[in-house]
Amino acid sequence: MVLNVNIRASKGQEKRYKIISILVFLIFALLLSRLWYLQIIKGEDILELSSQNRSRPIRITAPRGNIYDHQGELLVTSRMSHVVSVVPEDIKDNPYVISFLCRILDISEEKLFSLLEESSKYQKDQYVPLKRDVDPVTIGKILEAKLDLPGVVVDDYPVRFYPKGEWAAQVFGYLGEINEQELAKMKGLGYRLGNEIGKMGLEKTYETYLKGEEAVRIWEVDRVGQPIKVLEQKKYIPGNNLHLTIDARLQDAAEKAIREHLAWAQAQENPNINKAKAGAIVVMDPRNGGILAMVSYPEFDPNLFVGNISSKDFNELINNPLTPFSNRITRGQFMPGSTFKPITVIAALEEGLVTNQTEYKCTGVFRIGNRQLRCNPPHGKQNIVEGLKNSCNVVMAELALSLGPDKLAEYSRLLGLGAKTGLDLDPEELSGLVGDPEWKKKERGEPWYPMETALIAIGQSFMDVTLLQLAQVYSVIANGGIVYQPRLVEKITTLSGETIKKFPSKVLRKVKLKPSTLEVVREGLEQVVTDGTARYAFQGFPLEQIPVAGKTGTAENRGKNDNAFFASYAPTDDPELVIVVMVEEGGFGSQAAAPIARKIYEEYFGLNQPVATEALTEKQIKEE
Repeated sequence: MVLNVNIRASKGQEKRYKIISILVFLIFALLLSRLWYLQIIKGEDILELSSQNRSRPIRITAPRGNIYDHQGELLVTSRMSHVVSVVPEDIKDNPYVISFLCRILDISEEKLFSLLEESSKYQKDQYVPLKRDVDPVTIGKILEAKLDLPGVVVDDYPVRFYPKGEWAAQVFGYLGEINEQELAKMKGLGYRLGNEIGKMGLEKTYETYLKGEEAVRIWEVDRVGQPIKVLEQKKYIPGNNLHLTIDARLQDAAEKAIREHLAWAQAQENPNINKAKAGAIVVMDPRNGGILAMVSYPEFDPNLFVGNISSKDFNELINNPLTPFSNRITRGQFMPGSTFKPITVIAALEEGLVTNQTEYKCTGVFRIGNRQLRCNPPHGKQNIVEGLKNSCNVVMAELALSLGPDKLAEYSRLLGLGAKTGLDLDPEELSGLVGDPEWKKKERGEPWYPMETALIAIGQSFMDVTLLQLAQVYSVIANGGIVYQPRLVEKITTLSGETIKKFPSKVLRKVKLKPSTLEVVREGLEQVVTDGTARYAFQGFPLEQIPVAGKTGTAENRGKNDNAFFASYAPTDDPELVIVVMVEEGGFGSQAAAPIARKIYEEYFGLNQPVATEALTEKQIKEE
């Protein structure tokens, strides 16, 4: 009996051993098959993942190319600073690192996590910049805590530097971090999230030339993301340099002149003057279309955008009612006032409707139906030269009605109004407006009235120009009919000085004007300065040596004080400069704009005579 029990127990134990043996075999078979799968089938993928887990690439932007004036003076460059970069995967689950970085870099956790989330979409397992242009004290604190900050590195980093601050801000533009829309367009060009790119001005227009080739450094890291050593490194290649047509000396003179005038105007008690807080100046070479100076005031300091602009500074800029981001030279559209009158005279002369001997009688009032166009004071008998010199509205109205609105529009467009000039600068320039009966019927569904023709002839009503277009018109008068494409860049060179692209002057078209037409118009514009509406602004200027021709203008400003204009060129016998000045709410061109142009001429011709800006008498004002 006992023997049978022992036999049964032995058989049961043997069965259990077999089951266990089978289980052990199956487990080992599964382990071996998994090992075979991982090593043979997925070996390369795992090796790659393993490599990623122990290496982290960091990319350092190259110094952007420098920007020089046409004499080689450095205007924009780069300086070395520091950037703090992180690997999102290494720090997102580390509350100590998150808290430390937010505190020391003055970043909210919300903003930091938003950055990490966005970065993870595009750049996993590599360093992305968290904050640029970090001050040395903060960098020192980060380095002291380095052992407690896995996934965080500090590196040298080139940042943009604008030595002259606000100077020519709308020309240069500024840099900002690339957004998703920009990245989608530019990713194929080597851009990635966190890169800084040009947002406006030359920085944006010539972005791909200026940016250079980034450096790449691959760090070996331990299992928690702490850098151990550099595995591989590629140095950056700096961007290419821009050489501009801008003359730093003239730009300085223009910047100073408009600031001084606006400060003077705001200190006056006259409410027609003291609201002047903005304006613009463009200086062009009529011999080739090169822009020698461009000021749109107020400006902004592009250095504010280096690193991370504060919310306070950014809100102040975008909420400024004077719109410092706007380039008034290319994006402002203004009624030109009396600076348009030479076009009216050119059209009448070219159409053979008038000669220099033709006389008109100015009684101070020009009536069309039940409407009136005033000219104060009455000028009496006037020929065309005198009509320009004295800015006589009656003479211009007579010429306009003889021409008709379509001819006025035709010559306006022929000389460069109503169309973009072709300047290569972001944001793109506006086209302005040249109104005519067809335009009014299409846009407003209304008929054209004769008084509107007279108003167009004096630069009012349906006539809007950019200051760049106005400079182009006066360049055509100065050079005898050549329409040049305005340009800001002469050439692009490499770091070693090799020229990779040139931008020679470009003739868009030639306007065939009779020599007699040019002679009459030029004489009238010269008399504006010697004995006309601008004579007080040029008292004491050596006009015998350096004759100046120009036209003052006062234009309506839709609910505000009038805008002041002065468009001019010099010397009249061989023009080298065209200067157009506009002061918003400046009142009269003879008082607000012409003195600014004079200061720029004095700088260019080496005169540098101090000119006191004084309020004109009522009689002098009425003469404009």
